[in-house]
Amino acid sequence: MVVEDVMTRDVVTLTPEHTLRDAIDLLRSKRIRHLPIVEAQKLVGIVTDRDVKRATPSVIAGVDRDEYDNSLLTIKVAQLMTREPITVPRQSALKAAVEIFINRKVGALPVVDEGHLVGILTEIDILRVAYDLLPD
Repeated sequence: MVVEDVMTRDVVTLTPEHTLRDAIDLLRSKRIRHLPIVEAQKLVGIVTDRDVKRATPSVIAGVDRDEYDNSLLTIKVAQLMTREPITVPRQSALKAAVEIFINRKVGALPVVDEGHLVGILTEIDILRVAYDLLPD
């Protein structure tokens, strides 16, 4: 079994110029935790829900509503994305990809073909495989 057999093909992405507000909205509306960042279909980074939480100002810490809203609209995804994320080619053995999940403690692996994003392999994709293998 290879990565391409189980990866998510319809990947939700942003560009580096999108805002923190855009990332929050997409993560919530699509109920996902990882957003690959692309420019002309080339993968340039990844943003996770944790990155977004860390970058979001805290109203509890004394930031007023206007400052909060302004931050969400002025902070760019490029400022919080992980550049050069760990990736896998689509023909990688699934077991090798799972080993990356375990050893590097990542929640998703963008799947690339010559630098172009073609899918994403997430923990949920791996769990689906495990679920299908378990007896009833």
